[in-house]
Amino acid sequence: MARVSRSKMVVEGSALAAQLKSQVSEVRVTPTGEGASYVVSVTVEYERLDGAPLAPEDQAKLVQRYLGLVKRVEEYLIAHPSEFA
Repeated sequence: MARVSRSKMVVEGSALAAQLKSQVSEVRVTPTGEGASYVVSVTVEYERLDGAPLAPEDQAKLVQRYLGLVKRVEEYLIAHPSEFA
């Protein structure tokens, strides 16, 4: 069974965050059925203040920030395997 977390994010202090009116993320962790292996998918919905889409390089920055977050969570769970049991 997949575990899903959906949250509204408030990110302050960056030029990218200054462009956004709202940002909602959904993180889905789904077991693969192969031991302690999981697939993590992240969906980010955002609305810019001016209504236009983010530039491709800003979209890439947003994705990299979430990827970094997922990697930090993965490192924590590897170090503390009983936390997600």
